[in-house]
Amino acid sequence: MKNIVLFGASGSIGQQCIELLQESKDKFNLTALSVGENDSKIESFLLSFPTIKKVYSKKELNYLKLKYPNVEFLSDDILNILSKDDQIIINALSGFYGLQVTLKAIESNLVLLNANKESFVTAGNLINEMLKKSKTKIYPLDSEHCAIFQCLEKENIPKALFITASGGSFRNLTLEETKKVTLDQALKHPNWNMGQKITVDSSTMFNKAFEILEAYHLFGIKNIITLLHPQSIIHSMVGYNDGSIKAQLSIPDMKQVINYFLHYPKKNSYYKQKEIDFNDLIRLDLKEIDQKRFKPIAFALQCLELKNSKAIALNAANEVCVDYFLKKKINFFQITDIVEKIFQECENIELIDYEQIVNYDKIIRQLTIKRIEG
Repeated sequence: MKNIVLFGASGSIGQQCIELLQESKDKFNLTALSVGENDSKIESFLLSFPTIKKVYSKKELNYLKLKYPNVEFLSDDILNILSKDDQIIINALSGFYGLQVTLKAIESNLVLLNANKESFVTAGNLINEMLKKSKTKIYPLDSEHCAIFQCLEKENIPKALFITASGGSFRNLTLEETKKVTLDQALKHPNWNMGQKITVDSSTMFNKAFEILEAYHLFGIKNIITLLHPQSIIHSMVGYNDGSIKAQLSIPDMKQVINYFLHYPKKNSYYKQKEIDFNDLIRLDLKEIDQKRFKPIAFALQCLELKNSKAIALNAANEVCVDYFLKKKINFFQITDIVEKIFQECENIELIDYEQIVNYDKIIRQLTIKRIEG
């Protein structure tokens, strides 16, 4: 039995982790979890997993403290739900906030199933330096990076990584046409069921930009090509020197990714598993993404040749802009426009530790807010 701590249990990835862990109670003990503002699911989690000893929420959970006296409810420091008996951390937190969990897992030599791509976007160099002195193994809970992981060969260095993108609902719109996109339209992804932030990021292609940066830090390959693939069947490919390309295919379902790494290296089935049906005609359209149309891809590729302040700025400015968009304070097309200006204007410097990264992140957020609000 392995003890698991789940950060971000109330989000889309977190809830899918919960469902899979319910199927594997003979292999895993869920000992602690965190939620943000959404505390509606906590009691159902406690009833389903009597092994839970600690719960973090941004809210005071007095109504649960009396009912579950054997559970410690915390609202101060999210990292306090960790204990010396933990073996696996699942980081399903969204945004820069999740970086602290990634770094703590490495410091503690724990296995990390990581869905927080912002950790690598903002602190990839720091993470890789820390990993040199740690026993931590990091497995990416992302369909694209999981696919690359499965296509790698020990004996051969990849020539190129091919990361696919559905393009979202607006892949056929020009930049000018995106000026008419509404919030409701942006929150409807044709292939994936995700949280609001990542759904918006997918429609702007910032999500794919961040996946490029994460892939570079995970696999050490700079030659990364993004392909428009509306069907989302091929999740990523790896190209080799002999001209061969290996691909991983599956129906779009994050449970397939989570389940793969929960049981790695063994491949297990799971409840309501989806299969590709070749009785139907399966189309696999692939075309290199136009970086002039989807500018975030170009920003990310530039970051591979720049200091990490640029990637930190890219992430921070985007998080602020998406938040303003979700509150209907800016328009959809302004997200990319404002982030581009911040990205171009910010310094090109290397931030070497967590404190420097956090401070620079705050500076960029303040600059972005000032630009939006004037």
